Formats: sequence, C-alpha cells, structure tokens
Amino acid sequence: MIKFGITLPNYGPDAGRLSIIDTAVAAERLGFDSIWVTDHLALPVEDGDRFGHIYEAMTTLAFLGASTRQIKLGFSTLVLPQRNPIEVAKQIATLDVLSGGRIIFTAGIGWSAGEYKNLGYEFKNRGKRMDEALRVLRTCWRGQTKVSFNGIYYQFQDMVFSPTPLQPGGPPLWVAGDSSIALRRAILLGDGWHPNASSAARLKTQLENNRTLINNRPFTVAVRFRLDFEEKDSTVGGLTGSAQDIINTLKDYQDAGMQVALINFSAKNQNDRERAMRRFMQDIKPALV
Repeated sequence: MIKFGITLPNYGPDAGRLSIIDTAVAAERLGFDSIWVTDHLALPVEDGDRFGHIYEAMTTLAFLGASTRQIKLGFSTLVLPQRNPIEVAKQIATLDVLSGGRIIFTAGIGWSAGEYKNLGYEFKNRGKRMDEALRVLRTCWRGQTKVSFNGIYYQFQDMVFSPTPLQPGGPPLWVAGDSSIALRRAILLGDGWHPNASSAARLKTQLENNRTLINNRPFTVAVRFRLDFEEKDSTVGGLTGSAQDIINTLKDYQDAGMQVALINFSAKNQNDRERAMRRFMQDIKPALV
C-alpha cells in the first residue's frame, strides 16, 4: 500500500499564509498521510527563479504542527550542511515532542553554491559534512540526555541534550538526492531514500544495484512527483493524463520499490488545488490500496 503526502505551496508565486494553512488542513481532512515543506534560505538572484519566494521550512512546519492533529509533518528537503547540525537536532527534537511524534526528517546536500556562500558555509566539502552531520543527529536523538561526538567537522563532549525526541531513536531520517551516491548515503546513514521522480525503470535499477546493502532491513523509498490533471503529455517527474494513466504510473513506481509518494499538485489557485486533491483521493487512491 502506497502512502501519500502533499508538498505544500510554501514557495513560488502563490505561496502565502492562507494557501499554506488551507492546503495543510485540507490534506488532513481528506486523509492524506503527510504534509511536506520545501527548504531554501538564502539563494542568490541567479538561482532564485523557482524558490526565491519561500516561507522558512522549520518555522512553517512548527506552525502547522499546532494547526493539525494527526497528519505526519515532513521536510522535502532540509539542506543540512548549510546549518549547524546540533541546532537542527534540537529543533527537530522539539518539534517531534510538541507535535506528538509526527515528524519525518529528510536531509539533502543542496545544489546552489551561491546559497552556501551567502550563509558562510563551504560548498565543496558539503558531502563529507553531510555524512558527519547525519551522525550528529543520530547521536543527539538516541535517547540519552548527555551526548558526545568527536568528528572532523563537529565535536562536543558531555553535552546536555533534552528533551529527546518522542519517537524512539528520533524521527525517521531520510536522505534526499537522485544520484547513486545519495542512495548509498541513505542506506548507510538513514532510514530511507527520497529522490525526485524520473522513471520507474531507473528507480528499480538503482534499488536492485544496492539490494545487498539494503539487506531486507526496513528502508523507505519516498518519491517526489508533480501532478497535473490538465496536462496530457507525460513529462519527466510528472503525473499527468487521465486518472488511469496516473494510477498506472504510480503502480509502476510501486513495483519498482516505492512505498511513499509525495505529490506537488499543480494549480492556478487554492480552489483548483483542493479540487485536484479531492479528485486524487476519490479517483486514484482507492485503486492503490
């Protein structure tokens, strides 16, 4: 059974207070499993066309935790190496406790060198710092109120960390990225992998090539899609066409190894977005249960 989440409109031209809150509340009311916020902090103008207007992810999800009751709350995706991982660990632990254990955390390395420069973080070594930062999160979330870590980039001794997350061991920790390196990082350091949709065949090949590493342990594959009922031609990373076309595409991804689909509903306005969400739950989800 596929679980379905919605990526919220916290970025782009129609991102605003009401569109974010109304989409989150509608998602919970309609029975979606999770809601997700996108992250960027300080993009330069040349990289800001799509994500320049964006509501900060951590703050937005904290607000939505108090505006909802049961739906899971996730990041798709927080750029971890351009933040202090101790601060992130503390923020996520706090969110997990205050939300009643509803957080799913997904980390990525990001792509904008200009954003890293604006924030004062090194871009070239972000992969190595990402690996170590993920270990810092694990250390802080393991349930002990006194923690220590001795790495190349991050060190702390006998640091008090309280409260610890409500979920034992911390929230599910997924790693984002489409590459084989990202998948390997997810397998070795995370609980799941979060790529963008490209093709079900590619997803299947990537997972099969790493089947020995996964070794039948619990490992979530969550794919991010764009859905547009009005668009008839299939596009890379898109769910388009008739309801049956979309069902068939999602079944192909499910057969390839996907368990969670995170959907960005293309919409002209909020009414259009909620109409598409209702149609999805009425015409598509029942065929995938």
